[in-house]
Amino acid sequence: MRRVLLHLGLHKTGTTAAQSFLYDNRELIWPHFALVLPYRTRKSGLSRAATNHSVYGTVGTLSEFGTQVRDFLDSIDFGGKRGLIVSEENFAGLRPSRNIENGYATAPELAACLVDAIRHRLSGQEVEITIYLSLRQRGGWLRSLWAHDLERIRQVHDFEAFRSNMDHLPPLQDTVDQIRDRLPSVTVTAEWLEELQLRRYGPGTPFAEYLDLPRDKAKLLVQPTKVNSRLPEDVLVELLDLNRSRLDEAALIEQKKAIIERAKGALIGTT
Repeated sequence: MRRVLLHLGLHKTGTTAAQSFLYDNRELIWPHFALVLPYRTRKSGLSRAATNHSVYGTVGTLSEFGTQVRDFLDSIDFGGKRGLIVSEENFAGLRPSRNIENGYATAPELAACLVDAIRHRLSGQEVEITIYLSLRQRGGWLRSLWAHDLERIRQVHDFEAFRSNMDHLPPLQDTVDQIRDRLPSVTVTAEWLEELQLRRYGPGTPFAEYLDLPRDKAKLLVQPTKVNSRLPEDVLVELLDLNRSRLDEAALIEQKKAIIERAKGALIGTT
């Protein structure tokens, strides 16, 4: 039986650490599963096709995503028994802070499109598909989105205003339930970041368990080497002030980059 695991985010729920776990253990994973991570999905244009649909939600954008997924799957070597593990948070749609009107509303459509493409690629074979979503308590999730936007775009709202703008979005658990309702023949699971952080491989733990490697191989698994560190509050305030300034975009980017690098250096004890 082919086993397929689709990790569809969600954003700011430990996805960087999860993808680091998969990449760092790729040599152990490859004999059993083809591995698809954001480097491939974004280079190929798949990620953009998914986020386009989450914004526009038309028959055409969904069709374009499906076409690109099928073409991409045709390029994967499944061998005789190899399964598939995909981890790409943009397959749930554009992060909600950049798509406030729609949030994750199209995530069930995108998930169904992925599942259809995989079943088409592996038609005539027995396939077991699992969709996994990582979740986070709402307060921490919103603050992480806000901090991310302070770094990446010209976010000028303080956290309270940002949170107020996001109030209408449903709980993340609703996205899980909607995907489960849309795909009753697929196993849909979820884990909370706050609980995963207490487990051996952190956000990589669900993948370690899913791999079900022989004991001699499982003991070789390593913890993720890359995680997103939370910037200190004073640094976030500094970024917010810069975003509100009259600096042109080039100068803003340079100054923010310097601040972030200095702060991250301090977090690991370097100068």
